Amino acid sequence: MNCVGFRKWLAQPLLLFCVAFVAIPSVTHSQDKPSFELSEDVREALTPLFSRILKADVSRATVDLSVETVMGGEVVETAESVYEIASKYPDQYTIYYKSADDRKRLYSDGEKGVVALTPEAFFRLSEVASSQELATRSELNLGPYPEAVLALTLAGVDPAVTFLGGMKSVEVAGKMKYRGSIDSIHLRGQQKDGVTWDLWISDDSKPRPLRLLVDLTPMLIATGQVAVPQGYAYSLRYDFKSWRVIGEVDEKLFQYTPPPGAVEYESLEDFQQQSSEELAEHPLLGESIPDFELTLLDGSIIRKDDLKGKVFVLDFWATWCGPCLQAMPVLAETTKAFADKGVQFYAVNVGESSALVKGFVSEQDWDVAVASDPKGDLIELFSAKSIPLTLLIAPSGVVEAVHQGYPGAEALKQQFTDELEVLVQGGRIASSVPTDAKPEK
Repeated sequence: MNCVGFRKWLAQPLLLFCVAFVAIPSVTHSQDKPSFELSEDVREALTPLFSRILKADVSRATVDLSVETVMGGEVVETAESVYEIASKYPDQYTIYYKSADDRKRLYSDGEKGVVALTPEAFFRLSEVASSQELATRSELNLGPYPEAVLALTLAGVDPAVTFLGGMKSVEVAGKMKYRGSIDSIHLRGQQKDGVTWDLWISDDSKPRPLRLLVDLTPMLIATGQVAVPQGYAYSLRYDFKSWRVIGEVDEKLFQYTPPPGAVEYESLEDFQQQSSEELAEHPLLGESIPDFELTLLDGSIIRKDDLKGKVFVLDFWATWCGPCLQAMPVLAETTKAFADKGVQFYAVNVGESSALVKGFVSEQDWDVAVASDPKGDLIELFSAKSIPLTLLIAPSGVVEAVHQGYPGAEALKQQFTDELEVLVQGGRIASSVPTDAKPEK
């Protein structure tokens, strides 16, 4: 498993675009029922909006999503994306999810479904999901929490399934002037897992959603997969820039026409497999590494010349990358076993602020040297287009092995150990030797 498609110019966390600490679940499940009695003021606030959506035949919406990472009360990272959605009840829709590193569009004309993964790659769905199914549990990665925005934007769905099932409480937090001019009602809900949401709805005869704020911090803490630093918070903010459930919607929006040169894949798995195979051919394998400079969290600098004549490992990772966090303890333990033979290990964080990395690492039991690369300067230099990415470099400065993704603890430990055994003895790893230099069998 790996996280693909990193860009040098993206100096923000990609929790939206890849695997995070854990898979973020839907806010609710359709089989769950509220374990509390809705108060009359909550019913009065939600029913008009939910009824408009449920009775709608068409919809159009544009929603901005901001993912904010907070450390000690200060926003240290922000990643932005946008949803453009059009639908016609019961199962015609186009859902365009656009972020800095991911542009994905889902089409359904009611009979056929297509997912355009990139402008040049698509696959056809064997079955078309109804709008309600998408708003209850989306099988396609359309952001960190697509059900919330889909439940409020797809025509004919019942938002209560998503927003009231599995809840611990929902209350009216008050009335206010949204952005100083729009009369609004503010509602707050708490899930059974501790996750909270705040929803602002216009307070008029034709209510519409204005903003949805979801705080996922309690869920991250509850998983226990990683130690969440004190003062850390992770939230999603949806701002509804445009929203309507009346008028006409051109049905051409629900139809997909492949552009010239587009490649059709059998499935998402087929696309990922072929993409992984392409990524496996890392351009630095068998080549000398470029000049580089690592800035460690303690402020010290490590340069290429400082490691001349030594076996060392560079591991590119991020706090949002689940496979990275799974691989780190394995890599740390394995390289430590070769420390007496001079092997050195550096965990290079990509694209996140030093403040966030320091706080996060301070809570982990890794005992590794961590370098911070907040501007992403090393991403292009080492072709880190997919993480986790681990490079094993020989004393000669040649990249002898490349690991992309996380194959599992045992497989990674065995392969990593075997490769380090070869390198500390001055040998070469077969995969890094040019074909024309290999002896004939």
